[in-house]
Amino acid sequence: MPDKRTAEYEEREEYEMSVLDRLSDRLIDWLAAFITLFRKDWRRRNQSKIKEWKLMAYAINRSPPTLLGVVIVIVYIFFGIFGPYLVSWSYDFFPILYNTSTQLAHPGTTYFLNVTTIENGHIVQYTTHIHFLLGSDVSGRDIVSVLLAGARTALVLDIFIILIGPTIGIILGLISGYYGGAVDETIMRITDMFLAFPALILAIALSAVLPGRIQEFLNSHSWAQTLTLKLFALHARDVNNLGKLLAVFVALVVVWWPGYARVARGSTLTEKENLYVEAARAVGLPTRTILFRHILPNIIGPILVMITMDFGGVILTEAGLSFLGLGAVPPIPDWGNLINQGSQYFPQAWWLVAFPGIVIVTVVLGWNLLGDGLRDVLDPRTRRSLEFKLKKKAGGGEENA
Repeated sequence: MPDKRTAEYEEREEYEMSVLDRLSDRLIDWLAAFITLFRKDWRRRNQSKIKEWKLMAYAINRSPPTLLGVVIVIVYIFFGIFGPYLVSWSYDFFPILYNTSTQLAHPGTTYFLNVTTIENGHIVQYTTHIHFLLGSDVSGRDIVSVLLAGARTALVLDIFIILIGPTIGIILGLISGYYGGAVDETIMRITDMFLAFPALILAIALSAVLPGRIQEFLNSHSWAQTLTLKLFALHARDVNNLGKLLAVFVALVVVWWPGYARVARGSTLTEKENLYVEAARAVGLPTRTILFRHILPNIIGPILVMITMDFGGVILTEAGLSFLGLGAVPPIPDWGNLINQGSQYFPQAWWLVAFPGIVIVTVVLGWNLLGDGLRDVLDPRTRRSLEFKLKKKAGGGEENA
């Protein structure tokens, strides 16, 4: 008789582990250990969930477009967090004040500046040079520095709009689909009103109307000023320009939730008829638990894909509003604003349009690639096909296509 351990080894299937697989395994193990610090015994009770996460990571590792999207998104997030601290020159440093030749300087040029500043009550003069790797704008600001600082503006708007807008839509969709009747009719008719009005037009209208009121609120609440300046890594002298920036944020939150309400409501209508929901009701679980602990995890797949792709959509919409002059105003760094400036000097100052445009396209492409990959990973059929591409018998070493 063959040895029992040998038989089990030959029957067990393993993944042909790549470097990325080992790295993702370690990261997931670290994440599980971190969660266990706050939720006692979480790791032991969720072994199946941890294994599922690892299988999803294996599928992503076997999809080059998804990996490219992951890399782009990680780079975007990195510069969004640390960009304002990596710049060579502050976003509100205007070299044109010290050398008029720096206005619309061509990429690759270098200029010397005779700078005069006041430090600790004393006039300080010094000579320095500035190298414009990607050229300069109409104020002589270094495009690289403005792009890096603008990544923070884009990331903060991205995160908070996606955090608030879809959350509102998902909650309303869950409530509407679960309760039905008059509740469903009321929520869905309000949703229809928002969907019937073109989202971009509504965003433009709100962005034009709200800045004054938001600025009044900021002026009367110093804590809101301080919080906003820290989030966007801006200087205190830009406090009077925050109204237009936050107006775009409010406008996009208002127009971003209806689509999620529709998707969540449709999925909830189907999911609430399943036996596990009936069983949860029968044992007396509260509605909140049924909605958020049972139904939501089972409908979250398509919503996650929507959220991932909408990160790119928010960037495009915000840049479009800024291009129309409704978003952040200079000197607040903003990618759409740079393109707006460049449109007035194109094609002579082509770099003002080209480089911010390339950055926006690349970031949006990264989010879309990641969203496509998540859609494949969250679909059991396509994910299994990705997983088993490099699966083999541990004893035989034969790969199964």
